[in-house]
Amino acid sequence: MIMATSPTVKLIYYAKLSKPRIIWLLDLAALAGAALSSKFLLIPLISVLAGGTLASGGAMIINEGIEIDKDKVMKRTSKRPTVMGYVSKKEAILVGSVMLVLGTAIGLIANPLTSFFILLGGLIYILVYTIWLKPRTPLNIVIGGFAGSAAAWAGYAAMTDTFTISSLLLGLLIFMWTPGHFWSLALKYKEDYSKAGIPMLPVLLPEKDSAKYIAISNALMAPFALILYLYVGLPYLIVTSIMTALLLYNSMVLFRNPTAEEAWKSFKISAPYLAVILLTIIILKII
Repeated sequence: MIMATSPTVKLIYYAKLSKPRIIWLLDLAALAGAALSSKFLLIPLISVLAGGTLASGGAMIINEGIEIDKDKVMKRTSKRPTVMGYVSKKEAILVGSVMLVLGTAIGLIANPLTSFFILLGGLIYILVYTIWLKPRTPLNIVIGGFAGSAAAWAGYAAMTDTFTISSLLLGLLIFMWTPGHFWSLALKYKEDYSKAGIPMLPVLLPEKDSAKYIAISNALMAPFALILYLYVGLPYLIVTSIMTALLLYNSMVLFRNPTAEEAWKSFKISAPYLAVILLTIIILKII
């Protein structure tokens, strides 16, 4: 039964469902993509940020509409507005779809390539990750990581109407960062994912093996983070080297002591890691 609520309260529920803590990182990726182009065109920049925010939020809402039954059995997600009955599955999918379409249309203000990448990110998250891979394979978050890559590509395309090696590398950095980040979360909430029947890697493997793959994933990501100095400069290399060393050290700590507490620390470190790298690109390119 869906409970009647005021429009203002309903908007608050949708804001929560849109996962703002993820959206701000996607917007930061789009800004870094724009900065990497060495151009700042105001209208296209507003277009990609507004369109990307709407489309990403819509994709998140659709995801939570689809996954109500799984969210009910997971402690971490059991208080979401969809689970509590404030937003129905049908309503979440409808509103999320409208947001995705609207965000894609706003991207056209910049150019069609920007709009394409905005739509691509949403469709990868909904169709490839949520519907196809997440319920079926531990590779779900690996391939689904391209949804985040699309945000960076959209930002670059908004400024240049092109897709180049530098923008490809930025997107690949986000793609390579994603597994270690979310496997850490899954290791922390291993029991939750197991109850929901979601075959995240840490659900299928012992803690020690899961921690090993997190460390390997982060190590494989490191070259993609470092190579961007060719397009940003030596200060970027210094900052990124320090941040990468800290991340890899934390990965080894988790490998030696693969507990839920250490997994949570790994998760809490990896998000700021990517944010600092993206901010460094933005700041250095502005300077």
